[in-house]
Order: sequence, then C-alpha cells, then structure tokens
Amino acid sequence: MRKLYEGSEGSVKMVGMVIGVLVTLIISILILYSIAASVDTSGVDTKINDNVFPNSTRYEGTPSANASTDILDQSATFFTIAPILAIVIIAVVIIGYVTRM
Repeated sequence: MRKLYEGSEGSVKMVGMVIGVLVTLIISILILYSIAASVDTSGVDTKINDNVFPNSTRYEGTPSANASTDILDQSATFFTIAPILAIVIIAVVIIGYVTRM
C-alpha cells in the first residue's frame, strides 16, 4: 500500500497552478475586452439585414449587438467567479501543509 504523503512536491505544484490560472485569467480578460471593444455591431447588423432580407421587409432587431451584450455579461460573471478557484486552491495548500505538521 502506498503512503498518502509520499510525494513532497504537491504543494509547490498547486501554487504553480494558482499562478498559471491567475496569469491565464489576466491574459484572457485583456484579449476578450480588447476584441469586444473593437467590434462594430451596427455594421454587422446592417450586413445581416442586407443578406438575410435583401428585398423583403427589413428586420428591426440587432442580433449582433444582442449577442455581444450577452457574451460580455456571461464573461463578466465568469471573471467574477474564477478568482475564487485560486482562493480555494490556496486554501487547500494551506490545509494540506497544516495537516502535515
């Protein structure tokens, strides 16, 4: 039977994982919001109207703007909750270290 505390590098790997998660979050926030800010939704909505309804009644909605708003709302929720993952991993490392004492 293997011992539970045989490896001694587990907490170092967990701290490395926390740093990796936080760096990934920062980079993804920068990329997402810089792309979202540069999208011209009015131009996209006009093109959708021209291609889907070329000769008939025009569609009065804004599907591209609505989709962009929904994506930004959902990503804001994710970026609010995601740092909790890092806090939980840090708590696990601390509890693991305390139980080894």
